[in-house]
Amino acid sequence: MFRRALLLVVVMLPLSWAAQADTAAAGSLLYEQKCAACHTIGQGDRIGPDLRNVAERRTEAWLVRFITAPDEMIAAKDETALRLVEKYNRIMMPNLGLSETDARAVLDHIQAVSAAVPASSAPPTPSTPFSKPELRAPQSTIFTAFLISSVIVAAVFAWIALSTRSPAEVDVKRAYGWRKAFFGSGVIALVALLAATAPRAPYAGAETKPDRIVHVAARQFEFVFADEPITSAADLGRAPTIQRLELQAGELVEFRVTGLDVNHAFGLYGPQRQLVAQTQAMPGYVNRLLVRFTEPGQYKVLCLEYCAAGHHLMQTSLTVH
Repeated sequence: MFRRALLLVVVMLPLSWAAQADTAAAGSLLYEQKCAACHTIGQGDRIGPDLRNVAERRTEAWLVRFITAPDEMIAAKDETALRLVEKYNRIMMPNLGLSETDARAVLDHIQAVSAAVPASSAPPTPSTPFSKPELRAPQSTIFTAFLISSVIVAAVFAWIALSTRSPAEVDVKRAYGWRKAFFGSGVIALVALLAATAPRAPYAGAETKPDRIVHVAARQFEFVFADEPITSAADLGRAPTIQRLELQAGELVEFRVTGLDVNHAFGLYGPQRQLVAQTQAMPGYVNRLLVRFTEPGQYKVLCLEYCAAGHHLMQTSLTVH
């Protein structure tokens, strides 16, 4: 009898360990796919609250119910749920279609990561405002050209308005001649401008050989860097991601940018907060953006297309050494 019991324990223990490992893997995968865009574990608030040690602040029953049906709890005017909505800019957590088993797996993952994160790991909130950045080329050149052209257009409209206050005979043939001349010169100027600037567009051709390829997946409300393609939410948690992207000055980097939910825009800003390059992040498409980093420092990535209420918080950074 003792031998049978011992044999049963020996057989069941590996099965139990395997089940726990499967649950942990499922919780980690679900967290990356469903939660990581809006929450962190020990790195401060994002769109929603930091989830470190959340099980110490809420009961398991409440957490499971909120994870599986947040819309129902808000509709039922749950006091805690309503306080969270008010605190986090009235951005309501959507119903993610998770079961109670999924919710418990996510909570187990959060608890495991919370235990491994030291209390002092959350980054301090900056208390001093940023200095006003200097407007640098090419933005300064474009802005100056815009101001000059705006003044010219306003002057032309003012001249036309003043010249037509009194009735006068108009030489229609001559007027049409001037219109053709203006139209022709405008077309020539635009074609020349296009021919001069199109070759400098930072978009990769088939023959381009970059020093490094970085895949970028945009979703509400974060950018995910990876060394291999992430084309759907199912890839999150499976494909290894780059938590801190570090590049070398002088490298030609190709960013392969796509969107996982709605349209976003990948805007790369330099150390002086000047716009270096940008492209769209659209579901079902991959845009290839080439950037050669010549200046070391911290670069910010911002979403340049309004994508929902958390748009202003959708940002990340990379470092060039």
